[in-house]
Amino acid sequence: MYNPTSMRRMQELLLTIPKGKVTTYKALASAMGTRGYRYIGQLLNQNPEPEKYPCYKVVKADGSLGGFALGCADKITRLKADGIEVKNDRVLNFEQIFYSL
Repeated sequence: MYNPTSMRRMQELLLTIPKGKVTTYKALASAMGTRGYRYIGQLLNQNPEPEKYPCYKVVKADGSLGGFALGCADKITRLKADGIEVKNDRVLNFEQIFYSL
């Protein structure tokens, strides 16, 4: 079970990711002061408001998509709507659009 304080902090950080940018589970964990990348994934999976808090903008450190509670097809749709190109379940130009929290 997640800590509500952690959820709020994660949501605050998600709101800082600019349009057309993505961050990683690792960067998000680091910004939250933890090395618990799986915990971060669990928090993201339990995000009660994915429309408001863009958890779809969090990907793996190699630019691959990772998971999404609403499914990878939905994550790809949301990323593309945000101007992020995806091919073969990977973010294109990952290094250029990576946002460090």
